[in-house]
Amino acid sequence: EGVGARRRETGAVVLMSDGSHNVGIDPREEARRLGVPVFAVGVGDEGPMTDLSIFDVAASGVAYLDNDVPVAAKIRARGDAAERVPVYLSEGDAVLDSVTVDLSGGGVEMEVDLKYVPTRAGLHRYRVWTPAREGEVSANNNEHLFAVRVLKEKIKVLLVAGRPSLDLTFLKRALESDVSLSVESVVLSLSRFPGKLGGGGKKLPTEYAELARYDLLILVDGGGGALASDWLDSAARFVTERGGALLVMGPARAFDVARTELGDILPVVPTHGIRSRTGQILPHLTLSGRSHPVTRLENDVDVNTRLWEELPPLGEAPVFLERRPGARVLLQGAVDGVPRDELPLVATSTSGRGRVLTVAGSPYWRWDLYLWGTGRSGDHFRHFVSRAVRWLVARDELKQVMVRPVKSLFDGAESVVIEGQIFDDDFRPIPGADVRATIRGPLGTEEEKTREISLVDLGEGRYRGALPGVAPGDYEIEGTARLGASTLGSDESEMTVAPYRLEFEDPAPNFGLMRELARESGGRFLTLGDAKSLPDLLKLEPVLERSVREMSLFENPLLFLTLLALLGSEWALRRGRGLP
Repeated sequence: EGVGARRRETGAVVLMSDGSHNVGIDPREEARRLGVPVFAVGVGDEGPMTDLSIFDVAASGVAYLDNDVPVAAKIRARGDAAERVPVYLSEGDAVLDSVTVDLSGGGVEMEVDLKYVPTRAGLHRYRVWTPAREGEVSANNNEHLFAVRVLKEKIKVLLVAGRPSLDLTFLKRALESDVSLSVESVVLSLSRFPGKLGGGGKKLPTEYAELARYDLLILVDGGGGALASDWLDSAARFVTERGGALLVMGPARAFDVARTELGDILPVVPTHGIRSRTGQILPHLTLSGRSHPVTRLENDVDVNTRLWEELPPLGEAPVFLERRPGARVLLQGAVDGVPRDELPLVATSTSGRGRVLTVAGSPYWRWDLYLWGTGRSGDHFRHFVSRAVRWLVARDELKQVMVRPVKSLFDGAESVVIEGQIFDDDFRPIPGADVRATIRGPLGTEEEKTREISLVDLGEGRYRGALPGVAPGDYEIEGTARLGASTLGSDESEMTVAPYRLEFEDPAPNFGLMRELARESGGRFLTLGDAKSLPDLLKLEPVLERSVREMSLFENPLLFLTLLALLGSEWALRRGRGLP
């Protein structure tokens, strides 16, 4: 920056560094931009070095009590090979798992597999580490921290389908990719067959007590007599009395459940022999759908709208002429660019103690497979299914007031970012709220203190704030939201700030980079031992700068009086010596 402002006065730049570059602009580009030669002095030993590092850990951010949780860690050794290197997985002082490996050296990477079984719900902080090796250049990269939120139990899902279909295949794939779900499926047309053909022998629960042990019931293409009316009545009771969640999905025949208790709790009103619309039916977000958690694939409203607009069309959708009081349509079918009220593709409602979601139409597998075929991600369908499940079962992830860090583990060089989402009872976003986050920590240390930040209103019920310079340690966060004199709600969460380790990811000197930026700028590279020759190499011409400043004496009385005194003294001396 200083060179940029005083380039004419700068003859050269002397840079003393080990050459490690972790973040920011390319130093070679900066050297070219300076316009003056850079004399790069390499600090450190370019020769062989010894170093062990745990540089990456892959682990799920969510785990469940009493379940094995796999952890994959990458380790490497620079310098000579290292035999029988122990790698540990720990929580605090307790070692949960370990493995011993032989490393070939020379920077070759190796992946090691570890696992643990959580026994307590909440946010857990784990670390994968290896003891320091004699002669290592740095031991700061010998461990890697990660955080996992452990939940009590998975969401129990019963998936009932009338017959096999591609929609069923892609729905099952989306459900089973979510580690928070435990999915059992029944295909009615196959359930009478044994073995894998019949779904592994899984039969439809016939007793209400069996049905009530699930959290979510999904019916795919299960109307039109595929399910007995008394079973459908039990499914309605599962929602209204037990507080279970219900998702009904499929083409028109899936909603042929009129004159059953299940038909009475759907957000759309089914009719006997329900008809459908065929053709190119594109999804269109309604005003409610723009902010509802189920259809909020991205926090940015414009980006989210664009994602839905880019989805391929459905080929068929049921026609519903009526909706239940209080029902909300999140997604409509659009024909020839015009959204149609009679084509509610996604609609929600509450009934008794439970929630109901309808996803009407087909084929939905296009929202997955077609996008991959055009070079775009087909994960949007999976995200939609995951968010629909969480809203239906009213899990903690979709509370009406959420004020939480954007992730559970921050690096020490990052600012801690807190985000808030505020909804009313009908899950409409609340703008203009006073949203604050109180951050306490590092817990259990002498430096523990409490700080409060106000979150900025981003619109659409979203709020965001950042806090830089947070010391490493564990923290508790309490979020509150108020609107005028009314308290909207509160939220609690935890996070961990890890020590800054970016500069230790690759501690070896990078003299090659130093040579490149010296060459790019017209300078030279020197080792630290050769730095004594710098004065001779620089040979810089001195820069002379002359400036003239004029000032009226009457603008500075002190200076004026001083000059008068000096002139008076000279005159008195000259008179005393008889000089003219």
